[in-house]
Amino acid sequence: MRIELAKRLNEKIFYGWSIVFAAGLLTFFGTGFFSYTRGFFLPELAEALDGGNRFFISLGFSLATMTGALISPAVGRYLDQGSPKKIIFLGIVVNSFFYLVLSQASSLLAFYIAVSVGLGVGMICMGGFTHHRAILNWFDQWRGRAVSVAVLGASLAGVAMPPVVESLITNYGWQTTYQIFALVLILGLSPVVWLFFIDQPEEIKEVRDGRQYATTNSQPEELFERDNRVWSFKELVKNPAFWSIGLIFGTMLSIWSAVMLHLVGHLRDIGLETVWYIISAQAAFAALGKPIVGIASDFLGARITIWSALSLQILALLLFGAVSEETLLILAACLYGLGYSGMSPLRTFAISTSLGSKSFGTASGALRYVELPFQMLAAPAAALIYDFTGSYQIAFSLLAGMALLACLGPFFISVGGARERKDKNLNGIDHTKFS
Repeated sequence: MRIELAKRLNEKIFYGWSIVFAAGLLTFFGTGFFSYTRGFFLPELAEALDGGNRFFISLGFSLATMTGALISPAVGRYLDQGSPKKIIFLGIVVNSFFYLVLSQASSLLAFYIAVSVGLGVGMICMGGFTHHRAILNWFDQWRGRAVSVAVLGASLAGVAMPPVVESLITNYGWQTTYQIFALVLILGLSPVVWLFFIDQPEEIKEVRDGRQYATTNSQPEELFERDNRVWSFKELVKNPAFWSIGLIFGTMLSIWSAVMLHLVGHLRDIGLETVWYIISAQAAFAALGKPIVGIASDFLGARITIWSALSLQILALLLFGAVSEETLLILAACLYGLGYSGMSPLRTFAISTSLGSKSFGTASGALRYVELPFQMLAAPAAALIYDFTGSYQIAFSLLAGMALLACLGPFFISVGGARERKDKNLNGIDHTKFS
């Protein structure tokens, strides 16, 4: 029944966009619950579990990243040959269960089991890593736009979640709020994944980008071969693009984790009583930036788009650390939102264009080991700086320095997108049609 419904929908619009819609809901609730709310939970968890100290709570969220990184290579290898849908279902169940466990946590040990182990596994299974693999199964030349639209859900969550979660915690407590998270995931997302997710276009006799588009557009043979190359781990670690992507997005992810965890506390520390509107403004500009990033990456390539994103982040981080005026803080939030709007889609775009979409899962999983040290250090280091100095100002300056260093990375990756296809065509390379 699902396949027949998908075929009928595909007659009206390419069914790959249904996959994008379902992925958008996953990012809205998955990333929205796990990432955009942690800053509101941090003071509550610190008071309840560790006498107000924030370092060990921050460390718990960073350890979740380590757990995800440890299992990523195995998950990635499976995704390149197996079913993203099954992994996503597993992630929904695991996350729902451990949100319930977290709601009953009364010690740091219970907190670490729920967050560092449980949610670490759950988020890697239902997060962007998995549904981006599904989107690449459906899109080739439109991959930048497709991934950007899918992750738009995360930014919309950033707009909607802060006032809702702040209200829930205030009125019902952090324990009940986590229980609500669990129910929404298991009852709301499971039916969507079952109804809409189809792993491969071949299941409905379709091809990547849709037959109507694929039969009238061509791809340079060199790019076709690169996109379909199967990489071993040993081959990946010898490729400069692999390490460059790890530097760029390990830095971006670590900065994002630190900002998501500590910005609320920083804003309150410098005198703002109500802060949700600043977090929402940041997310609103991230939502605005995602389609721009998708189009820019497809037409301008990865390098220019990544440099633009990093530049905006550097400026925003310096403002966060230096100003206390409300207007300038809102400006900084908007700039940072635009800067990180492309983080997830650009990572997928850079991997799939430099290393090919055929081995995306394997490459993306292996890259987690490169990115892990960055992500493990940034958020706890910011907390440690705060615990010793009573301020986040130094932390924001250090994060800006990390982003500046990451600007070296794009020199070693492929341009990608329509720009590279055009360059190859102008050089007289034969064409191979999509299949």
